[in-house]
Amino acid sequence: MTATTETQARLSARTLGFARAPSVPTYDRTISASIAHVGLGAFVRAHLAVYADDLSRLGRSALIRATSLHSHAVADQLTPQDCLYAVAEREPGADPPPRVIGSITSASTGPAAALDALGAPSTRLVTLTITEKGYDLTEEDLERPEHSPSALAVVTRALARCCDSGQMPPMIASLDNVMDNGVLLRSRVSEIAERLNPSLPRWIEEAVRFPSSVVDRMVPATTEQDIEDVSDQLGLVDLGAVTTERHRSWVMTEEAPLLPLSEVGVDIVEDIVPFEQRKLWLLNGPHSALAYCGILAGCTTIAEASNHPIVSVFVRRLVDDVLEVVDLPVRLQPKDFAMEALERFGNPSLGHTCAKVGADGSRKLPQRFGSIVVARRQAGLETTSFATVAALWVALASGLAIGGSNMAGVEDPASPRLRSAAVRHDLGQLVHLALNDGFEGDFVALVVDTLARLLQEGMGLLQVSP
Repeated sequence: MTATTETQARLSARTLGFARAPSVPTYDRTISASIAHVGLGAFVRAHLAVYADDLSRLGRSALIRATSLHSHAVADQLTPQDCLYAVAEREPGADPPPRVIGSITSASTGPAAALDALGAPSTRLVTLTITEKGYDLTEEDLERPEHSPSALAVVTRALARCCDSGQMPPMIASLDNVMDNGVLLRSRVSEIAERLNPSLPRWIEEAVRFPSSVVDRMVPATTEQDIEDVSDQLGLVDLGAVTTERHRSWVMTEEAPLLPLSEVGVDIVEDIVPFEQRKLWLLNGPHSALAYCGILAGCTTIAEASNHPIVSVFVRRLVDDVLEVVDLPVRLQPKDFAMEALERFGNPSLGHTCAKVGADGSRKLPQRFGSIVVARRQAGLETTSFATVAALWVALASGLAIGGSNMAGVEDPASPRLRSAAVRHDLGQLVHLALNDGFEGDFVALVVDTLARLLQEGMGLLQVSP
């Protein structure tokens, strides 16, 4: 903290009345929470918790017991503040006062705390933000599910308790960027349930609902400068503050019991697939492209990459390639959505780093580009821009020098084996190892050729001819 924040009072229930904010939570925060959340990062505090705060301000109590399975950091920030914190929306030319959120009423850490929250009689909705890799089953999930610390195992054990006690189970909703996330979550939980009790999967099938969701709000990691700025605006020290953009959306396949989410802007739909596709293809995919191209261009943030003259032209052409083959309902306005996404990426007030957005590409790229690559190849159209992005990811995840220069790498669960393969200097084998599970053979071969060019040409590869 700076000298200024060290002399300010801390945001809490006691000091809330002194907060310089347009309005503060005045609803009852002492009643039992109806939502339990696993994965207490910045995103959920700027998204789910804001919707819940909206509901509570309407008199529709939607309090949250939030847990992190591993890190104590956020709980340590929020607990001394009675779990009050501010959300600051940052847009070019606008700096509105931060909004104090009160919907999270407890923040705890560890599987035991999560199990207690998920299994509470008052819990009607369980939500998760555990990232794409959080849906991979571990050996412990399958061999020792009663002891596994994973989110999937904790959810399964909570449902087993409901089954054994006759308690009504909560609805379980993923808020992660995964296609058919409700279907995938049900499948993973059922696999673990089979190991706990062979009769449990059938009960889960009949009694538990797993809606799918598409959520959208860009929420960068909070910096020390953000803390100082928000604290100055509030007039109170807020170590749990988050910054975000103005845009937020949530699409869900069914409404949670006792939580009238549609009243606060959540879109309840029967078919969520077009919404998933629109986001994956026209927001998440270009986001990944900006990250990798930005690193190549020496950019630190997504906003810098969005405004780089070569990177911006390349990514806009990639978006045009996507729009050329997407089959989305007209009412979803895919072109307008894509152009708005590109504008959002350029928001200099957000500090999303290229390295952070580019992490875990092995999980993300097949979902974000796989079906588009297939559609373009079936239509006889080239896929060069997608091969370039894939080649960039392979190089960055493998630690290869590009254009003779060593680049900042990206974190990825596949990096250790890719770095080992890269030592053998066999690009074909390396690319096949990286992409063979997510893309078809002809495209993988194109990526091999593209990677060879990338390593020689560097930024020159992005300067495609009109």
